[in-house]
Amino acid sequence: MTSIEGTATRPKRYISERGPFEIVANPPMSAGYTWEGVDADKAVENWEIGKLAEKYGEATVRKKLAEMLEALAGGMVITGIFCQGDRDPKTMRQLNPTGMSLSHTWIGPHFPVFSHSHPAHGDCLYLVVAGELVMGRRRLAAGSAFFLPNGHPYKYSGGPEGAEYLEIRAGPGVEGAPGMVIHEHSLDSIQRIIDQANAHRHEWHAPKEIGSTGLRQAEKFLGAQGIG
Repeated sequence: MTSIEGTATRPKRYISERGPFEIVANPPMSAGYTWEGVDADKAVENWEIGKLAEKYGEATVRKKLAEMLEALAGGMVITGIFCQGDRDPKTMRQLNPTGMSLSHTWIGPHFPVFSHSHPAHGDCLYLVVAGELVMGRRRLAAGSAFFLPNGHPYKYSGGPEGAEYLEIRAGPGVEGAPGMVIHEHSLDSIQRIIDQANAHRHEWHAPKEIGSTGLRQAEKFLGAQGIG
């Protein structure tokens, strides 16, 4: 005979310190975060530019960063999928000290991401789900992951088919820290990003659905094999 002692005391609902069970089903790609149509000068006002400003002057650096942002417009789409708690409207810092968040990002072929960090946003785990990211000499295909401790600088670019990846963040970063810190070392390096963006922007066609990059890769592979 099976004992059922203690069954009555079991919780009817499982809720962790981060909240209850929750599903976000099949969200569409966001049309809001692409940098298209934004006031680039205003967008870069609150970016921390540190040593670049000391070297070239703040006005000159912010003007070059605005030019870079305009060149990058349309090459990246960020879709917020899940967030436990509110965000600071200025820095987008997650305010829940135990909360997690999940976002999906699409970047176009050879889209260059400038060297930067987000000290206000907490630790982050990236998972490539389609396409490829290029980080220096490393090529990170689907299934690859990398972990960024809070405030760690990073940069990468999209592979030949671009990429889709997930950002999983845990908890807030440093209170009062900037949401964006630029770690590029010169105006020349920023200009190279602009040049790369201008050379490839004709290839940037954001999909409407999450996962489309993988389908494009599969279609290209099958076509090369004479299948389909």
